[in-house]
Amino acid sequence: MKLPRPIIKAASACVWRGDEVLLVERGPGVGQGFWSLPGGKVDPGETALEAAARELLEETGVVAMLSIHIGDFEIVTDQVCYVISCFSGHYASGKAVAQSDAQSVSWIHWLQIANHRLAPNTQDAVVRARTVTNI
Repeated sequence: MKLPRPIIKAASACVWRGDEVLLVERGPGVGQGFWSLPGGKVDPGETALEAAARELLEETGVVAMLSIHIGDFEIVTDQVCYVISCFSGHYASGKAVAQSDAQSVSWIHWLQIANHRLAPNTQDAVVRARTVTNI
């Protein structure tokens, strides 16, 4: 009998600067070497939107006006199930510099993201965000 996997709540930020979206390359740990939206676990007492904004700042030094919930995405491993609430919005301030668990960061034209080694759901999240965010 297979036991149910623990669910870990997480949040991510799809930040736009014109036609460019901010991606991070994951450093050591889960997802190392994959490009994804900035994000991470939701802390106790924190909303998913607050977590997305916090993780964005911690990983990239960027602040954004996140306002649109574009959906929840799942990543299932043998050990856990991550449920990631993704929020989209516009760049507000800060210089994008890799921090925390990000190995590197880059503003990438949204039509070019498939040229990178993407983490699961990243391309789908960006495409969804592009259709609902006033860009």
